[in-house]
Amino acid sequence: MDRIDDLRLFLAVAELESFTRAAERHSLTPGAASKQIAALEERMQARLLERTTRSVRLTDAGRALLERVKPWLSEYEAIEHGLVADNAAAAGSLRVAAPVDFGSARLIEPITAFMEQWPSVEVRLDLSDRMVDLVDEGYDLAVRLGHLPDSSLIAKRLAEAPMTTIASAAYLERHGAPARPADLAGHACIIDRNRPAPLLWRFEKGGEKAEVKVSGRLSLNGASAAVSAACAGSGIACTPSWAARAAIADGRVLALMEDWVPEGRELWAVFPSNRYLAHRVRLLVDHLAGWFKGSV
Repeated sequence: MDRIDDLRLFLAVAELESFTRAAERHSLTPGAASKQIAALEERMQARLLERTTRSVRLTDAGRALLERVKPWLSEYEAIEHGLVADNAAAAGSLRVAAPVDFGSARLIEPITAFMEQWPSVEVRLDLSDRMVDLVDEGYDLAVRLGHLPDSSLIAKRLAEAPMTTIASAAYLERHGAPARPADLAGHACIIDRNRPAPLLWRFEKGGEKAEVKVSGRLSLNGASAAVSAACAGSGIACTPSWAARAAIADGRVLALMEDWVPEGRELWAVFPSNRYLAHRVRLLVDHLAGWFKGSV
């Protein structure tokens, strides 16, 4: 039994002057309550209560303990109840980590909508391509793309993050358009070092799979930069669809080999533990899953 529970039981016995009524309050048998108080007296090396067949009275040591414990327990319970209330409420602060490009392009709008829905929640969004340590660095939640390493963290899949292959019309006029993945070996490819295997691009067409080792003179780190480089005519990029969507829509780049689908990634919400997870964290995770509706 927890020592705080022992003190709570002692306080109940002192207030009610009855082992039986104190035991009922704490869902114990009178015998179990008596043993618990006896263990407390043994630890304190003092007799705390005088027991008779009709009453229970505090000893001098018991009164001294009561004077010290009662205000301390009241303060402890106020803190405990306050924390429970904070965790149960849609209020407080949230510290969220996310990749730079995805966070800038795709997280600001849903987080703004979330904050409008829950005006008592504050969000600190830290954008970094570094793999932050959620526990050591005090993050409530991380949004991550790709395949997650094994860890003690809890992960919830939010959406698919499909990829697309793009190049500018100017580049294609000079070098021609690839018809199949193997053709990429003869092209200048834009290497995004943020990808898990930057030089190995995988594709699928129906049940057929293909992979090609690519090369290029330009390497960079980030989907937005890869799209900008493709728009400038630097070569062919294989990049997240969410990053290339606007450039394809306004004609700055063209989608290539559309029957060959690049290996996609997945969007995850990652947090330290399901146990005692603050309500505001659950709300944000559910909000993001609903916002992206299966694909980003």
